[in-house]
Amino acid sequence: MVLFLILSHVIVAHAESVDDVKTAINAAFKAVGEAYGAGGDVSNLTETLNEALNLTSEAQTVAGTNPGEAQTLLSEAMVLAENITSQAPLVREEGLKQGQTQTIVTFASIAAAIVVGILIYVFGPNFLWRLWFNLRKNYTVKVNGRTGAPKKEKGLVITMDQVCAAILGIILIVAIFVVASHFLAGNTGETFSELGVLGPNMTLGDYPNEVVAGDAVNLYVYVGNQMGRPVYYTVMIKVGDNNTSVNPAPIEPTMELERILLQNENWTSPASITLTQAGLNQRIIFELWTYNETTNSNDYSQIWGQVWLNVTAPP
Repeated sequence: MVLFLILSHVIVAHAESVDDVKTAINAAFKAVGEAYGAGGDVSNLTETLNEALNLTSEAQTVAGTNPGEAQTLLSEAMVLAENITSQAPLVREEGLKQGQTQTIVTFASIAAAIVVGILIYVFGPNFLWRLWFNLRKNYTVKVNGRTGAPKKEKGLVITMDQVCAAILGIILIVAIFVVASHFLAGNTGETFSELGVLGPNMTLGDYPNEVVAGDAVNLYVYVGNQMGRPVYYTVMIKVGDNNTSVNPAPIEPTMELERILLQNENWTSPASITLTQAGLNQRIIFELWTYNETTNSNDYSQIWGQVWLNVTAPP
């Protein structure tokens, strides 16, 4: 008697957690940074990684009301992050190849220009004299009717040797400038990050002075990157009062905004904050944090801003 055992395979979908997705995003950002350091074009990778951040933020927003939708969003974010981690090494290799090719072309062009300059300096005067003679060999010289000693004409006389030497000097100066530009191409000078808090009309200074408890305060946050590399920014928004210490405030954030910016990029995001407790001299604190790949943690950038307001009890 032969018994056939039929096994049913149950496929269980792996549930992604926010921490798992954040870990994958951090790994993807590190890979993007390595590709950027090698000269790769990481603009598309950064755009996709920001999409993963948006999906994660949206998942956290709907997790309480729609867990199924939140899980779908987290799964999509995980796929994006893992794809970036696998694609970044290819972008890195392409950047290395382009950098090597550019270096070879640059120095080959400089060497060729210097050789041409030396040839002009050595053989140029003789060639120019021969050319001048061939062009003017049929000219006739006439002597005017003046008597006495010839008058010396004053003026600047430039010889063919001097012209060729000047050409060689110009070529050498240009070559030095090109070499210096090549090696200083990655130097962006002073590095800094920017944080700005804008009012409801996206301008400075039009902040509300008074709100009713329970009503949303609609502001905008501006972040700019002048750090010379991609930076993973987090704006932590905290609610405090006149007694809250700052820089940074030792309280949990009520909202976090995240964005990865390339060098010389900026980003403006809406921020809607609801204050639930009435009181005078309340303030909304904005702190700028950056992700540190080495320590795998957020570092406070010592940059912050605040908006003061009074919160009145609802009627």
